[in-house]
Amino acid sequence: MKNKKIGLALGAGGARGIAHIGVLKALEKANIKVNFISGASMGALVGAAYAIGMSAEEIEKEALKNKKRITKFIDFNRPSGSILKGKKAAKYINELLKDKNFNDTIIPFRVIATDLETGNEVIIKKGKLTEAVMASISVPGIFPPVKVGKKYLIDGGVVNPTPIDVVKNMGADIIIGVDLIMRQKLRLVNPGLITTIMQTYEIMRTQAVKQKIKNLGEETIIIKPKTGNTIDSYKFKDVGKFIREGELAAQNAIPKIREKLE
Repeated sequence: MKNKKIGLALGAGGARGIAHIGVLKALEKANIKVNFISGASMGALVGAAYAIGMSAEEIEKEALKNKKRITKFIDFNRPSGSILKGKKAAKYINELLKDKNFNDTIIPFRVIATDLETGNEVIIKKGKLTEAVMASISVPGIFPPVKVGKKYLIDGGVVNPTPIDVVKNMGADIIIGVDLIMRQKLRLVNPGLITTIMQTYEIMRTQAVKQKIKNLGEETIIIKPKTGNTIDSYKFKDVGKFIREGELAAQNAIPKIREKLE
C-alpha cells in the first residue's frame, strides 16, 4: 500500500505525558509525518498544540518555561468540590491554543473524555479546543467535571488511556500509540492507602489498553517511554527528564515505523 497514513495516539499519564513532546521531536527529526492525532488527558493537551501547527520544539520551550511556575495554575476550590477550580488552567490552555476550534487544526484531531453519568467514552471533534482539552484532563477530585452540552465530562484516561482505536477509525493505516499506563512488573513493600488506590486505578487502565492492542493487532506500534511509577504523574518539575525519555523511546521505534511505511 502506497502513501500509508500514520495515526498518533497520545495517551494519559499526568506529568508523564510530557514525554509526548520528546516523541514528536524524534518523529520530526526522522521526517515522519503524522496524519491523524488522538489524545487523552495530557495527550489531549500536547496533541492539540501539535494539531494547530506548533512544532515539537515550540511545545518543548513552553513546557520548560513553565516547569518552575506550576503554582500559577493552582486555584484551590471549596472542600466539597474538587481540589482545583481549573479556571487558571483553562485560561493558560486557551492562550496556548490561541482560542482555536477543531476546525482550525492542521492535522485532524480527536479528544477523548468520559461521560460522568453513563461512563461512556466521548470522542470530541468539534467546538473549542480548550473546552475539549479541559474535559479530557479533568482527573476526578483534582478538577471539576466540565459541562459540554448536557454532559458532564471527566478524564479521558478513565475509559481509553491510549486511544489507538480512535486514530484507526479516523483512517490511519499505521498506528503509533504512546503509552504511559501499561504497568511493568512492580514490587511493592507495605503499600499505603494512596499507593494502593493509584495502583488499582492503573491496573484497570492497563487492562483496557492491552485489550485495544489485541483487537488492532500488528498494525500498531506501541512506544513506552520510561517515565517512572504512578506517583510520577504529579512530578511536573521533571519536564526535561520526561521529554528525553520520550525522545529516546521514539528513536528506538523509528526503524519499525519505517519498515511499515515501505
